[in-house]
Amino acid sequence: MRRTRSPTVGARGSIPTLALLLGVAASVCCIAQAPSLTFGGFFEVTIASTQTAPVTVDGVTFNAILAIGGFSGQLNALLSNTGFDSLSLSGSGAIGTLSLNSTVAFNPSTLAFLSWQSGISFSLFEVNVSDILYVTTPQTQSYNQFSLSGAAGEISFQAGAKFGICPFGFWDASFCADGVWAECGPRLAACLQINDATGFSALDLTMAELVLFEDFGGIRGTLDLNVSFALESKTVSPTLKIQPSWPICFDIELLGEISTGSVSTEIETLLLYGIRGEVTIGESTALRFADSFVEEKNSALTGRANYFERIGVTGVLPSCCGSPGSFELDAYFERSPAPSGGLLALGLMTLALDVQLTSTFAFSCEAEFPARGTGWNLVTSFRAVW
Repeated sequence: MRRTRSPTVGARGSIPTLALLLGVAASVCCIAQAPSLTFGGFFEVTIASTQTAPVTVDGVTFNAILAIGGFSGQLNALLSNTGFDSLSLSGSGAIGTLSLNSTVAFNPSTLAFLSWQSGISFSLFEVNVSDILYVTTPQTQSYNQFSLSGAAGEISFQAGAKFGICPFGFWDASFCADGVWAECGPRLAACLQINDATGFSALDLTMAELVLFEDFGGIRGTLDLNVSFALESKTVSPTLKIQPSWPICFDIELLGEISTGSVSTEIETLLLYGIRGEVTIGESTALRFADSFVEEKNSALTGRANYFERIGVTGVLPSCCGSPGSFELDAYFERSPAPSGGLLALGLMTLALDVQLTSTFAFSCEAEFPARGTGWNLVTSFRAVW
């Protein structure tokens, strides 16, 4: 009887199987040893609503980031109701002790170049050095900015100079320093600015947290002082802070200015122009107020030139993934309301919300409601993160 020889499938098939296993193992090994690669970004849509236009897509933003090891590349695109507004490509990373970054931006709709910015920074003998080259159109707006920063003992300093590159020429420079005067003393700062047009431009001297009284009936008083010298003016701006150490903690600031005459020691005007404060309730809620005594200071106190008083509340909202949400509600009041004005001279109400709904989705909105019921507007943003 003839014996049939079984085919050696296992023996012959072991060679490609072994090669496949070795290839997979090598790929896994290479991936494990290769630099880490991450990809992320976000997509955001902003919708504006007004009394005359219920829904308008105000803008669409797309962002994508690719990081490989210590280097990253980023793409940003912005679209609005007028078209494809801008597209920018940027990259950053480090080579040894050098940190490098570069960004180019252009208008895709017109294929027009907008700007190119490139920067380099490093540390040399505990001094931080950086240089930024900015090229744009028109070329006369292009410049190179060089800066140094560091510390010498208890004093920190920062110096910088900006030069136009087309044509080449000096534009401006500044030198600033700050430090603490004596132990537990106020913090002093000085900043000198010069430019190509007038030479000397400004000198600002600042003193912060000078303790006037530490415990006066449970109240702590400190003084901030700013002295500004310009070519044709000298201004002294004092800020008095009152901080009671009571169960409800609040901070009050009295704001004023002292203008000097032709002689530095001569006081021309003394002006107390406003008050602002904040009352903290619990760990996450605060009541804020600001009052301007002078019409010209409305914007500095309340943030809006047409309203002299602001009362608001800020707090935390429930949110996802360890990122607390927030809300801010403000009421603005007019000094001389129109006959048809709101209750108690109320002129405007504003509301802002910001909430992380899921790990990949966020929502925010800003709304304004005039007291006279005309011209309200609402801006809503939806952001998806990956």
